[in-house]
Amino acid sequence: MQSRQVNVTRHGGPETLRLTQVDVPTPGPGQARVRIEAAGVSYGDILLSRGVIPGSPKPPYTPGFNIAGVVEEVGPTTDPRLVGESVAALVRTGGYAEHIVLPAERLVPRPAAVDAVQAAAVALNYFIAYQMLHRVADVRPDQQILVHGASGGVGLAFVQLAAIAGVRCYGSASAAKLDLVARNGGQPFDYRSHDFVEFIRATPTGAVDAVFDAIGGRHFNRSYAVLRRGGVLVGYGQSAAVTADGKPDRVAGAWGFLGGIVLPKLRADGRRTVFYNAWSLEKKHPSAYREDLATVLELLAGGRIEPLLATTVPLAEAARAQQRLQDSQVTGTLVLTTA
Repeated sequence: MQSRQVNVTRHGGPETLRLTQVDVPTPGPGQARVRIEAAGVSYGDILLSRGVIPGSPKPPYTPGFNIAGVVEEVGPTTDPRLVGESVAALVRTGGYAEHIVLPAERLVPRPAAVDAVQAAAVALNYFIAYQMLHRVADVRPDQQILVHGASGGVGLAFVQLAAIAGVRCYGSASAAKLDLVARNGGQPFDYRSHDFVEFIRATPTGAVDAVFDAIGGRHFNRSYAVLRRGGVLVGYGQSAAVTADGKPDRVAGAWGFLGGIVLPKLRADGRRTVFYNAWSLEKKHPSAYREDLATVLELLAGGRIEPLLATTVPLAEAARAQQRLQDSQVTGTLVLTTA
C-alpha cells in the first residue's frame, strides 16, 4: 500500500516541495502508525527548509512539526488498545504526510470534543506559547509582558494564554489587526506608527516582566531594553535572518544569537535571556511534553482557547500553503488535510 508525503528536495522556499509516494511504514517495537488527518503549517517549516535554523535536517526530508490523526497499527510490545485512538503529536519532521510512525509515548490522546483540524491548529502554536509563558518565563498574575507579532498564530496563542493567567499582554500588530488582538484579551499597538521601546516606557510600569521575540537579529537587543530588573527576554525565532528575497542572512542570524542572547548574559543587571527550544526543554523536563500538550488540548476542549483558523489546504497543495504564509497573505493558522 502506498502513502503520500511532501518532501523538501533542496534548501530553498516553497518551490522545493514535491509530493511523492512511499510504502506505508510498518511500526516497530514500542511504535505506532498514525493515519494523519491534519497537520499544521508554520513559519518554522519555511525557516527549516531554507537552512536558517541551526541543526536543520539535510534534504530530502518531510517537513511538519505537528500532526493529528488516528492510530492505525501498533508494533510489537505496544499496547494494542491504542489502535483506533484519536491522537495529536509534535514531531521534528514528518508532518506533511498521510502516515507517520512514532514512539507510542509521543502520542497524546485528543479529547472527544477536539477534531483533527482543531488539534493541528493549536498543537504547535499554543504548546510552545504555553511552555514559554509558564516553563521559561514563569509568568505570574498581574505581571506585564510584550509579544511581538501578536496577531500571528503564536502571537494570538500568547495573548489568549496570558489572559487566562491574569497577565497584562501588550502586543504589536499592524493597524488592520489591532482589533483582533484586543478581542483576544491583549492591549495592542501599531508597530508601524509606534516605536515599541517608547510605547512600553510610556506605560504605567515603564517596563515589562517578559518579552517574546521571534524577529531576532538586532531586534533582540531592543526587546532586552524594555525589561525590568528580574525580567526575561525569550527568543524563539529569527525571521530577521531571512532576507527580502528569501535567502539566509547569516550576519543577522549570528548577531541575533551572539549579540542578542549570549552577550547580555554577561551583564550583571538582573535581567536574563533565553532562546527557547522545545526539544532542549523536553530533555531537561521529560514529562513536560505530554503534560503541556495535554493541557493545551484540554483548554481547547473546554472552550478556553480559540485558535484562529485561516483555512485548510489539501496536502497536495502544501507549497501553495507555505507560499501564502511566506507572503503574509493569511491571518491565522493554516492546516493541511489528507482527506
